[in-house]
Amino acid sequence: MEDDMPKLATDDKQLTLIYSAQTRVGKHALAYLQGSRKKIDARNIDEAPLTGSQWAAIADTLGKNLGELVDTESIEKGKDANDFSTDDWVKVLEHQPQVLTHPIVINGEEMKQVANPTEVLSFFGVDSAGIEKTPYTEEPSTPDDVSS
Repeated sequence: MEDDMPKLATDDKQLTLIYSAQTRVGKHALAYLQGSRKKIDARNIDEAPLTGSQWAAIADTLGKNLGELVDTESIEKGKDANDFSTDDWVKVLEHQPQVLTHPIVINGEEMKQVANPTEVLSFFGVDSAGIEKTPYTEEPSTPDDVSS
């Protein structure tokens, strides 16, 4: 059945967010993305879990092991996370999606885990405040400067 799942989009005109709505960072990252003019594919893994092959592709693209995407401190006590296989991690993410350490944003070929919701702004081409910067060498002007 994994082949029936849609591929994760890698379109430059679309932002894909993989997140858990049970986490603060996930909810806030979604809010930032909704302010974009780009098309958004928000994948709330609480409602629609990803397949094992999708998780494996994500981990591979990020250059991580699947277990590195999981907050291991949230794993049930008495279980040794070091012994988990890829299939075990997929099951953990499927049954406890809130253990995803940070939401994942995909735009074209770029993929990034965002620890802070404002990091999604890097996909918009603006600085963290979204404020136009001025050079330090510009002299401040006052109303008197304008009238003279």
